[in-house]
Amino acid sequence: MNLSLELTAEETAMLEKCAVRNNISTAEFIKNTILERIKDEMDMEVYETAINKYSRNPRAYTHSSVMRELGLVK
Repeated sequence: MNLSLELTAEETAMLEKCAVRNNISTAEFIKNTILERIKDEMDMEVYETAINKYSRNPRAYTHSSVMRELGLVK
């Protein structure tokens, strides 16, 4: 997929500076940034689902109780 962006000269300079700092092309920097943002959004969705589930049943377990329950310690 090809995308087209309209950027100001200042925005272009910022992008190019970041790409150079990371030793990658501007296109690669933009792609990496977009994919990172998508992953962050997906992580936030998982977090919100977990928080909603916990709020409906706020039961928590300590590390030691889980270890005992699984028979990993005596």
